[in-house]
Amino acid sequence: MTQRDVVFLVADGSMEQMLRGFFGRPYFHRTLGCGRFEVDPDQDLIVASRRDSEVFGQAHELLRPYLSSHARAIAMLDNAWEGSPGSDVIKERVSKRLAETWDESAVIVIDPELEAWVWQDNPNVPAALGAPAESRRLLDVAGYWPAGQPKPPDPKEALEYLRIRHGADRSKAVFRRVAERVSVRSCIDPAFLHLRDTLRDWFPEDSL
Repeated sequence: MTQRDVVFLVADGSMEQMLRGFFGRPYFHRTLGCGRFEVDPDQDLIVASRRDSEVFGQAHELLRPYLSSHARAIAMLDNAWEGSPGSDVIKERVSKRLAETWDESAVIVIDPELEAWVWQDNPNVPAALGAPAESRRLLDVAGYWPAGQPKPPDPKEALEYLRIRHGADRSKAVFRRVAERVSVRSCIDPAFLHLRDTLRDWFPEDSL
């Protein structure tokens, strides 16, 4: 049986929406700088029922049923959750457990949490969030995104401010819209770069 390229285990519906948005883009692999590979969210995307703590404690068990159907596995979770032992411990423990059964696997720990992937000084961001076009200035004035910083110090708090004070969309769909509309070429978040570099290693451009 031919195996599918990679299965993703994510901690919540927001991560699911983010990946659905990105992998739904035409030629998404070119944006990542890697070779072509196939992702079908309905077959290759699993959402944990108990969020980050479940991915931390049970990723190896949740992914075990996919050993025969998929060649590689990626587990994604936030660092900021109650009881978190910190990103280094999360990555080490989950990676070790996955390596016991998977030949190729990776653990992506987003620090502090997924909202860190939303922010860049790009007009497509407030449009995707359903927020005012001048959101960058509003966040600066309110102290949530000081001038000169590439993203807000507390990405989740900044998004919540726009939701409470300026009517930004509260649904998980905002993460899909951001992933559909905003370029990732300038993203400097370490967790995203780890994901990008992992996919480049697995699917090099010269494999096309």
